[in-house]
Amino acid sequence: MKVCSGCGEELQSEDPGKAGYVPAHRMDEPGVLCRRCYRIIHYQEIAPAAVPPERLRGVLARAKQERALVVQVVDILDWTGTRIPDLNDVARDRQWLVVHKIDLLPRETNYDRVRRWFERQLGREGFRVERVYLASAHKGIGISGLLADLNRVDGAVYFMGAANTGKSSLLNALMGAAEISSDRPLTTSRVPGTTLNAVTIDRGEGRKWVDTPGITAGYRVVDRLCPTCLRAVVPVQPIRPRVYSLETGQSIWLGGLARLDVLEGDRQPFVCFLSNRVPIHRTNVLRAQPFFEKHAGKDLVPPCERCLAEVTPVARTEWKLEPGEKVDLAVAGLGWVSARGRGARVALFVPEGVETELRPALV
Repeated sequence: MKVCSGCGEELQSEDPGKAGYVPAHRMDEPGVLCRRCYRIIHYQEIAPAAVPPERLRGVLARAKQERALVVQVVDILDWTGTRIPDLNDVARDRQWLVVHKIDLLPRETNYDRVRRWFERQLGREGFRVERVYLASAHKGIGISGLLADLNRVDGAVYFMGAANTGKSSLLNALMGAAEISSDRPLTTSRVPGTTLNAVTIDRGEGRKWVDTPGITAGYRVVDRLCPTCLRAVVPVQPIRPRVYSLETGQSIWLGGLARLDVLEGDRQPFVCFLSNRVPIHRTNVLRAQPFFEKHAGKDLVPPCERCLAEVTPVARTEWKLEPGEKVDLAVAGLGWVSARGRGARVALFVPEGVETELRPALV
């Protein structure tokens, strides 16, 4: 069986409309890419493709059977949407956590404080993790330290996690640092589900690294967006926190994907941490819904008109924020709004089924 060197999909020459297609005359080329990967790499086309659930189950079962070290990769800007507690069962007591894309945090961020936040949060949530790493494949941050520790591991290492956390980018960076020769790098893009099957990097002497398909649970905003909206929501540059001073009766829209209402509270700052390309609009509670109905999918984007039905913010969660308590109101697959401890009662509106969370402030 021949597989695409970029995404791991089994190659076939019969149906151009299915995953893994490659023209027959190229089938025997070394390091051949399927048409989808070729277009992602050379034309920046974003081509979503579904990973069959049974394939994911098979990969998880193999990792568990091999008693592999599981390296869970999460997105620094989306802990709420990319953590996978179920990997505790797969990894048993052999799990490391890589907090990826830390270059996207504001430039003045204290990384030591971020690391301590994750260590505390893992304990609160019952994760069995041996080590925590902060890394950025794009900037090369943390790669050498992670590689040094991986080089001491015998047997299999499976890189796992939610779709779009950058597992393939991380592995490409590790292979480059380790000077591992490869016909082609693993395919990467901003679309969730770029890797379609397990891709094994043989390191010799019974050791291997395995890139795995991303797990898509459907409770993130990004899981429901078209490629155009994804480009706006998934950050590629360090985020610039945006501060809005709000009081009772005022609201902010995060694009047209989420809305925060202040129901009670003195005027105070709310700091928004999300992609710089998602606009924020201030309004008031009484005008917020009519404003959405008039502008959503047009001036209030993302979402575009095509995505609007999938991500209309209709689910409401209300929280009472205590004075002195610095917290984040996080939306899976979008980002978070930080409250700075003056106390308030707020309501957060998100699309039905999208996960939200009130947590201690990360930054």
